[in-house]
Amino acid sequence: MIAAIKQKDRAALYQQSHPTLGRDPKRFDDQAKAFFQQFEVLELVAMPRAYEFDGLAVFFAKIRFKQQTFFAPFIFASEDDGSFGFLPYRTDTVTYQLVDDWFNSMWGPAATANPAYCTGEDIKRATHRVSPVPSSGTANWAGPRSSVFLVGASLDTPGRLTTLVSRVTATIKDLKSALAGRGIDDFAERLTPEGARRVKEWFATADQTERRRYQAAITEQQPFFLFDASPLVVVYTKSPVVVQVMYFTFKAGNRLLWTNSSYITVADRVFKRGPLYDAAAPDQPFSSIALK
Repeated sequence: MIAAIKQKDRAALYQQSHPTLGRDPKRFDDQAKAFFQQFEVLELVAMPRAYEFDGLAVFFAKIRFKQQTFFAPFIFASEDDGSFGFLPYRTDTVTYQLVDDWFNSMWGPAATANPAYCTGEDIKRATHRVSPVPSSGTANWAGPRSSVFLVGASLDTPGRLTTLVSRVTATIKDLKSALAGRGIDDFAERLTPEGARRVKEWFATADQTERRRYQAAITEQQPFFLFDASPLVVVYTKSPVVVQVMYFTFKAGNRLLWTNSSYITVADRVFKRGPLYDAAAPDQPFSSIALK
């Protein structure tokens, strides 16, 4: 595949691409042209890491451009005969996005020689397990299936998460109190800087009806379950209409701040939709994914 790119061999690259997921004519031609142009100036230094999961094999290549180096993923998807075909354009599979996000984080191989992996002790601590995606989209695939291991508890029976549950409960109560009585500036201090900026900008242009609706949407939320995904704390809340998710992170002074982002993140695809979110709905939330 790399040889085909370096030699600008479109036919060979097309042949090596996945027959159903990698041969859309326009997308393939656009990406092949980009590869051919890019590798006129890019140098492949090494291919130090590869991960196989959910019918995908992802190779992270170390690339040099002038005096700088960076990592770029080359993705392959399993075919019906057990072989793998190249994906010239990115997949939107949630588990791929999780791996890519982790790889480029401060804990991942792009930033450290000693990346943090899920250990046996982490798995022993887990209370819940969920497979975030049934497959990569291929017709048939074998091999490792990814799982997300989580430590969670009901707010009614917090167990070993009692201290965290108490802090989250107090923080949400304080958020509601600030919004209801102490004004938007006081409320914004309990948000991350980006969230505070955006909510104050919106508040400045909102009319009284919109402000009341926003206040009601916050005050009606009743937390019932949380996951300790440190440094992220994921809190599920109920309102008369829907189950919602609130994120919190620890900041200076070990203080919890509401961290709901103003844009869609990979975490949203795990916690706000899909199998994990669906498990929040029953009378016994998350019991279907609880580890016995």
